[in-house]
Amino acid sequence: MSDTRPACHPNPARLLTSKYPAHIAQHRVARLVLPGLLLGVALFLPAVTVLAETAPPVRLVTGDHYAPFSDQNLPEGGLATHLVTYLFEQSGQSVEIDVIDWSAGYQAALNGDYAGTFPYIESQQRLADFLFSDPLFTVSSFAYVDQSSSINASSPEDLAGLTLCLPEGFAHGLALDKLVLEGSVTRVTPPDMRSCFAMLQTGEADFVKINRYVARELLRNAGVANSAIRALPFPVETLSMHFIAPRNQSNAERLIATINAALADMQQNNQYSRLIDDYLTIIYPRQMPSSAEP
Repeated sequence: MSDTRPACHPNPARLLTSKYPAHIAQHRVARLVLPGLLLGVALFLPAVTVLAETAPPVRLVTGDHYAPFSDQNLPEGGLATHLVTYLFEQSGQSVEIDVIDWSAGYQAALNGDYAGTFPYIESQQRLADFLFSDPLFTVSSFAYVDQSSSINASSPEDLAGLTLCLPEGFAHGLALDKLVLEGSVTRVTPPDMRSCFAMLQTGEADFVKINRYVARELLRNAGVANSAIRALPFPVETLSMHFIAPRNQSNAERLIATINAALADMQQNNQYSRLIDDYLTIIYPRQMPSSAEP
């Protein structure tokens, strides 16, 4: 499988300083390229222990265009990549993270090409194939429709008879599983979420299910105003996102235990909330997404 990570630049910070603070830009490129010696400092958190240069890195995989959680255009490759890297560093392990197509990455991890992947929500098939860490994030997903749409709904059941758009590799989640499987909701599957929002505007799809962070970032990148779409006034579901390791690999339980222990330590010391808040403040400098509204 080809290496899709960004190539290193002699002075990567200079390329990114125009978008992000220099110290954030430096960490972003260093972690994606992952040199043999990691000196990472997680944004404004204390510096982690320097890792042994000869220690073999843990090979992980994630996808792209799922901002703010996983996106190569964001600092550190996205919030999830930033957090997972920091969790392993706190445990004294370096990581090597490839960024490839979501479906291909999932299958490659299942085949043993990678030790794990992230961030993923639960589905029946995924639970059968992978061990799940404790939640990395918990977010509410909403059903988004075009602003001009006459669709009104007050519960997931009211979505029956409509067409859902989700890209390949995205799970519709437990709340919509029954409706999709019984045929009450039709799913269309374009290559990416940007296409889904375009299909909302052309009428090829009725709604998109996604959390507010990803929705706002996608609209911003596409140059589409937030007012072009609207969220139906109820959360379709509240989902947790996880690091997952394939059950068929001998070190899966150890990796999950490593992630869980480091995550629990961060939460106990209030470092987790600081990391999240600091990161989102950087990418949403003028307006943070409301925690109460989609």
